[in-house]
Amino acid sequence: VAVVAVVAALNVSLSEGTDNGLALTPAMGYNTWNDFRCNNINAKNIMAVADKMTMLNLQSFGYEYLNVDDCWATSRNSTNKRLIPDPQAFPNGMKAVADYVHSKGLKFGIYTDRGTKTCAGRPASYGYEGVDAQTFADWGVDYLKEDSCNASQNHTVAFEEYGAMRDALNATGRHIYFSLCGWNSWYSPVGWSLGNSWRIAGDCNAWPSVYNAIRTNENLYNFSRPGGWNDPDMLVGSSPEAAVHNTPAQARTQFSLWSIMAAPLLIGSNMLNLSSYDLETYTNKEVIAIDQDKLGVQGRLVYNSCPSFTLEDIKQGKKAVGADEAVPPCQQIWFKPLSSGDVAVNMVNFDAFKSVKITCDGSCIKAIGLSGTVDVRDVWAHKDLGSFQSFSAAVPAGGASTTLIFSQA
Repeated sequence: VAVVAVVAALNVSLSEGTDNGLALTPAMGYNTWNDFRCNNINAKNIMAVADKMTMLNLQSFGYEYLNVDDCWATSRNSTNKRLIPDPQAFPNGMKAVADYVHSKGLKFGIYTDRGTKTCAGRPASYGYEGVDAQTFADWGVDYLKEDSCNASQNHTVAFEEYGAMRDALNATGRHIYFSLCGWNSWYSPVGWSLGNSWRIAGDCNAWPSVYNAIRTNENLYNFSRPGGWNDPDMLVGSSPEAAVHNTPAQARTQFSLWSIMAAPLLIGSNMLNLSSYDLETYTNKEVIAIDQDKLGVQGRLVYNSCPSFTLEDIKQGKKAVGADEAVPPCQQIWFKPLSSGDVAVNMVNFDAFKSVKITCDGSCIKAIGLSGTVDVRDVWAHKDLGSFQSFSAAVPAGGASTTLIFSQA
């Protein structure tokens, strides 16, 4: 009821929408935050990342955005109020960096905040939406992430402030992907009217925070559509050189589930020293195809042994697990209908210690929209497994998963 009231109150501004024609499939790219945090955010490293993405030919897999997160701005020009990049880190300005990124066949993304300061205490966009949007457009920015630190968490105020940046971006005439970073599920019902994606939970760092994002997003599948996507946060790789990392199995499960959930795929592993395992993970064309499927349906659960976690729990400020709590030893089966008529399936085992046999039996097959006998393909083994009326997989412990394509036989 509260969300309906807010939407009704803002119906004029919300109806305008993000008029950019982007994000018909979820965004793919790289973001500096999970890799660098605030350390060494400079032109040299951003250009080196662009070189590495090109060397790895990531563009051919769909990774088009190179996004600079927080810690690039230091002040505003006293006359025209434009943001000033750190002069030591970006001695030739931000447009020169954007031009270099573009020269590599990539698109360039940047970061701001709807509050009075960014999360790292840098200049933010509150009250400067018009000048900042035009500045970004003039620099050649293609993607804007706007955070929510040092800002009101009142729903109406938050929607109005994000709406102000949306309108400012639209007014520039440049098509700029708009990523809302408000870290709350209450953006989902109205997110489509404000941006191209919206964060639905807190940052993904260690595995419990990834689990929390998964459990939150399982409740929000009705709000995602081509042009606007629920965003459970950026990918966390397995490289210990990055600012944050998880186990290889957990990194691969996150990538698989993000694809089932039709989520943006923004690499956060250590790009300059990307491991062969993470590279194999992020360049699996079969899994990417699930994420980028033109039907644009967010996956949902067909089986769940995890503790109950509902929208009402989320509204009350609860989390599926706390940051220092263990992920419960439970299992889930997710499914996502595809434009081909096939169904993508993910079986995930959150048990930290035991391998578990997970089964999609006849009733499960019927619940995902198929019937009788199905042909099953393992998209990580790149192997057809045969025809089944009930399919079981032994899924290893520690957050591992199995990702499959079910086809009507």
